[in-house]
Amino acid sequence: MAMTRSLRIVVADDEVDIRDYLETLLPRLGHEVVGLAENGHQLVELCESEHPNLVITDVTMPGMNGLEAIQRMAQTQDIPVIIISAHQRDDSTENPLIVEYLLKPVSMTELSDAIDRAALS
Repeated sequence: MAMTRSLRIVVADDEVDIRDYLETLLPRLGHEVVGLAENGHQLVELCESEHPNLVITDVTMPGMNGLEAIQRMAQTQDIPVIIISAHQRDDSTENPLIVEYLLKPVSMTELSDAIDRAALS
């Protein structure tokens, strides 16, 4: 398994167990979690303050959803995004920043491979 450089990652999901899972898993894969958000507003704020190398976000969140947050982010920053969602991808998720779209539940291998691909994009 090729180890990519260590990335600074912001995670956004309204489910605390998913945030906890990713917060535990990502350091095991050699990456640093620099922020945890439970909605799109927090995600945009964290990206502005932390300048992460990668965002991993859910789509469905209260207030501003993940897709709206990505569009807002894209106005000022060029951060690759991995979507983790319970819903199949559709046309609404077309955005050049979205490099991977994974369906829940996500395995460690799936996530690791997606991060490797995102790091190369």
